[in-house]
Amino acid sequence: MRIRSSGNGSEVITKLSGGNQQKVLLGRWLESGAKLLLLVEPTRGVDVGAREEIYHLLRELARSGHGILIASSDYEDITQVATRAFVMVRGRIVRALPQEEIDVARLTEVAGGGSSD
Repeated sequence: MRIRSSGNGSEVITKLSGGNQQKVLLGRWLESGAKLLLLVEPTRGVDVGAREEIYHLLRELARSGHGILIASSDYEDITQVATRAFVMVRGRIVRALPQEEIDVARLTEVAGGGSSD
C-alpha cells in the first residue's frame, strides 16, 4: 500500500496524511477479504501523488476481480477508474455512460442538464 509514516508503524491513523489515511482504510477492507468495495469520495483531501497511487490501486483491484462502486462528485475520480458511470441529478439517474464516453466534459454536460438522452 506504500503507506508513509514517520513512526515505526504504530502511529495513530489520525496523525497520517489524508492520502495515507485513505490507503490504511482501503487496506483494512482488503485484509478482511472484501471482494466488493463501496467508496465515497475516495480521494477527497489527498494530494496529487496519493491520488495517483489510489487510482493505480483501484485499477489493479478491478483487474484482479474486485467489484468497485465509487460515489464521487470529483469527475477526475470517475474518469481515472470507471468502466461505466451513472450520472445522478437530484437523486435520479439521468444518464449511463459507457467507458468510451467518460470524460470531464461529458460528465459536466450531463450533470449540468445538457444531454440526457
